[in-house]
Amino acid sequence: MTKIIGRLINLGLARQTDRLVTESAATFWVPKTTYDFNPRTDYAVNQSSLGVIDGRTDAKPVEKLGEGSFGGIMYANSGALLWYAALGTLSSGSIIDSAYIHTISRLNSNQHPLLTIFEKSTNQDVKYGSAAINQFTMNCALKDYVRYTAGFLSKTEETASSTATYSADKAFLAQHITVKLATTTGGLAAASAISVRGLNLTVNKNVEDWQELGSLTPADLVNKEFTVSGDMTLSFDSEVYKDYVIDGTKMAALITIENTDDLIGVTSTAKLDITLAPMTFRDWNRGTGQGDVVTQTVGFDGNFGISDSKTISATFRNSTVSY
Repeated sequence: MTKIIGRLINLGLARQTDRLVTESAATFWVPKTTYDFNPRTDYAVNQSSLGVIDGRTDAKPVEKLGEGSFGGIMYANSGALLWYAALGTLSSGSIIDSAYIHTISRLNSNQHPLLTIFEKSTNQDVKYGSAAINQFTMNCALKDYVRYTAGFLSKTEETASSTATYSADKAFLAQHITVKLATTTGGLAAASAISVRGLNLTVNKNVEDWQELGSLTPADLVNKEFTVSGDMTLSFDSEVYKDYVIDGTKMAALITIENTDDLIGVTSTAKLDITLAPMTFRDWNRGTGQGDVVTQTVGFDGNFGISDSKTISATFRNSTVSY
């Protein structure tokens, strides 16, 4: 084998059309900044006594799967596939100027769509089928790209025959972000943007590898309880957010990320809208460095809104026709 650096490992993704059938080729080859995805084998250990003081006499494989995470910059086309896998359902519609709208919402099922993860390098050409997002985090920091980290469980690796081919995509940056709050989701469109210095958002799906007797590999990857959480950092110029925590005030949120610098076609922009039903605030605190501008950080937890029929939803505008 050849010695390589991590940059020479290519990452590909494809949605499994048949939920439990591994795909043969990647739909997107995704630029990455971190990659730590590996096969895993669990063992049953024989600790039977044989009249000696040694603690174990044998170990046998009892489950084989894939586990790990990868991360990178949030792009308009491949990013929508990750959000689709995180929330579970997507509907697409075309608009003018070569751009398409994709509406993504939480599927009320414990069997969300699964992906195939492809890994291609000079040393390895493999794929991991039935990959389920366990945790998906989006990070928005000043003077940087919008970034994500996605943690997965999957079936164990299989041999692949891949050719990594990258396509141009539209990246999202911190300066593309606006955040609005309102008492209801219906009031978000008319709300004014608030001043935010940092934002983190996490979707947790508590995935379980569902194994059955007679097999070394999971029969399915099942998502369980669905939660959304995050935090915001702002200037401490009022006590509004502290009062939200103390008083239990709930607010809906609209996070808009729109790349107006790099157009799709002639006039359309790459865009991501994330809507949260009225959420609960928690864990308010200040940064109080003697020579620093005082900031505040407030956490939040998503709530399922009965009138909204959701905790979270996302809408992408990009150049991909369908997923």
